[in-house]
Amino acid sequence: MKKKFSIVVVNFFRVTSPYSGASEVSWNFFKSIQCKDKKLFQFSDKSLNIKEVKTLKAKTKLHKIFKLKYLSDIISDFCKKKENPIIIIEGASWVGYTFVLFYFLKNRLNNAKFIYHSHNIEYLLRKKKGNFLITILTKFFENYIGKNFDIFTAVSKIDKLKLKKLYNINAKILPNGISFPIIEKVKESKFKFKYIFFCGSIDYLPNKEALEILINKIMPIVNKINPNLKLLVSGNKKIEYKSKYLVNVGFVNKKKFYRILKGASVFVNPMKTAFGSQVKMITALVFGKTIIASKKATLGLTLNYKYRNLLISNNDKNFADLILKNIDAKKITIASSKYYKNIYSVKNITSNFFKKV
Repeated sequence: MKKKFSIVVVNFFRVTSPYSGASEVSWNFFKSIQCKDKKLFQFSDKSLNIKEVKTLKAKTKLHKIFKLKYLSDIISDFCKKKENPIIIIEGASWVGYTFVLFYFLKNRLNNAKFIYHSHNIEYLLRKKKGNFLITILTKFFENYIGKNFDIFTAVSKIDKLKLKKLYNINAKILPNGISFPIIEKVKESKFKFKYIFFCGSIDYLPNKEALEILINKIMPIVNKINPNLKLLVSGNKKIEYKSKYLVNVGFVNKKKFYRILKGASVFVNPMKTAFGSQVKMITALVFGKTIIASKKATLGLTLNYKYRNLLISNNDKNFADLILKNIDAKKITIASSKYYKNIYSVKNITSNFFKKV
């Protein structure tokens, strides 16, 4: 960015103290923006006081809708004396919120540039869920935003092509990135057993489907050969499943998550449905883990197959065999980790994006 900009980032859900892949992407993106004059606006079910962040309390979806006019007022007040305001709306919530907010803002901030930071193509996600009315509205709103915003982003070349086909828009690629620790200094979690690791909230249907595949189809095969190996999962306080090989560590903080990931014999993800690109897969790649995943789980990722620690399988029996074969593989592949750190550093991604804005 050669000019001086003022940047507003809008989230329709809480992203501070990230608790999901989407919140992690949004929060790390905001923190990585190299701009002194920036502000993040977010909704949350509780009041929060955080530097550079304005939090609006809203407990329900309806409550959020009723507060959009007020949100537009405070964004307008922040931007009205700015020379080059950029308003970035995060697309990890229903696109209808973005449509309404833009309706309130577009004529009040004629000098503002609007950017829609998509995390996936929401119409395709809603279509999978099956609510006909919401799906049709989502397609209309997403198309409108694509035609009226200055920039509409896509997480990958795949999403860019899909957006072109759906809406005839030329999206700019803004990959998901992560902030990561000094991996060499992360201490492995120690358990009395070897374990493979899967993470993700089962409130998100693709995660629930993947976990059920692991519990009901893959682990029974593995457990017959290696009864001592455990499937360790995180991301949920409680899960409905019970099995002698299943260990739920609950919702853990980032420091503990990194320790569990580093200590895992293998990171697994047999996801059958995916949208955008997954933060858990990016994190495992950056850590240089041995990964066994479905083809869908790698959707939207930039991969280098010269590194042999990523193994792809869409067959449950073959997936189980790969786990057994690689249970004593390297926990960290240094060369692979170094490669993916460079690709998926959120600081690098954010800096490169704003050079072109």
